[in-house]
Amino acid sequence: MDAKTNKQNKAELISIGIALVAFVVGLVAHLAGASFANFDTFGYIAAPMPLVLGIIFVVSYKLAAAAED
Repeated sequence: MDAKTNKQNKAELISIGIALVAFVVGLVAHLAGASFANFDTFGYIAAPMPLVLGIIFVVSYKLAAAAED
């Protein structure tokens, strides 16, 4: 079993940070989508969240793939 390089450690920490950001974005989207208040603002917040999460996941995947080199 090989020890991790500095590049792999840095990428792992950044991936954890990205996962936390994705969790918070998903939580905000869930709360906005499930809100009983009938405000248009909540719809504007909740509607683009799948796209935002998709972009976050692609960035995380590319970062993890680059760290494996």
